[in-house]
Amino acid sequence: MQNHNHQNSEAEIMQELLRQAKLTFNLALSVTAASAMMTLGGVGLLYFNKVSEASLTAGGGALATITSVQLAKETRKELLQILEKSDG
Repeated sequence: MQNHNHQNSEAEIMQELLRQAKLTFNLALSVTAASAMMTLGGVGLLYFNKVSEASLTAGGGALATITSVQLAKETRKELLQILEKSDG
């Protein structure tokens, strides 16, 4: 009986970790989309000779892209660790 409860707890933990990883991935995807829009906005500002605003927007877009890529990498790493633990 205790072994069954332990396995059930492990399965619940795995499901929760997987749910959190999915949410993190979705957040990273949203940030990437927002970053792309910011970058395009910066290009538009540059086109209309608003150079300082364009620099700020492009810098913010680049920072958001870097952050979201790092977040996606960490999420992928966590998913792989979850899979390894479930196999072992």
